[in-house]
Amino acid sequence: MAELRGALIGCGFFAVNQMHAWRDVEGASIVAICDRDPDRLRVVGDQFGIARRYTDAAALFAGERLDFVDIATTGPSHRTLVEMAAQHGVPAICQKPFAPSLADAQAMVKACTDAGVPLMVHENFRWQSPIQAVRTVLDSGEIGTPFFGRISFRSAYDVFSGQPYLATGKRFIIEDLGIHILDIARFLLGDVSTVTARTARINPGIAGEDVATMLMDHTSGATSVIDCSYATKLATE
Repeated sequence: MAELRGALIGCGFFAVNQMHAWRDVEGASIVAICDRDPDRLRVVGDQFGIARRYTDAAALFAGERLDFVDIATTGPSHRTLVEMAAQHGVPAICQKPFAPSLADAQAMVKACTDAGVPLMVHENFRWQSPIQAVRTVLDSGEIGTPFFGRISFRSAYDVFSGQPYLATGKRFIIEDLGIHILDIARFLLGDVSTVTARTARINPGIAGEDVATMLMDHTSGATSVIDCSYATKLATE
């Protein structure tokens, strides 16, 4: 089977992690990269030996024969890039947060559905070893059918130095970290029928919320409480 040819759009904070991960995937490789910033493009390209580099996504799609594209940019650009991929018949993996609005998310799904190409949200926490271990126990039936779950993530780690845009967005912790925790809850307890959330901003230096507590009813009949915080100082991070 021929190796799948992919492109990475976005050479920012997470690009190095993305590139290392793709190197571990058998049967696929990143053959081209794209970023509006020539310096970031050069750093990632030089580190991973990627010669085909673009500063414009339209030029990337026009100049490459791709089997997939990995979109690792910030949320506001996702709809444009996903729709562009769909127009070229290229399957897309899109970084979270998926879209700034429900309307954008629906448009992205429709574009790929109409084009007949796969669309995947890049959600990786459910694949981490500890979460997989919990799922294995649940699937074994060893503890019976779960009716309640609590998932907590608390830290005061400085995420703003590497990603300064996180401090200026109207929304922060739910769409940044909370998305991961919500997906863990769905992975372990099933899809959600209702959700209630309470948020707060403790850090006066940011625009969005940095604490969130969510109560969810799952279609399985289980209930979960999700709490996440970037305002909780720990003895060790």
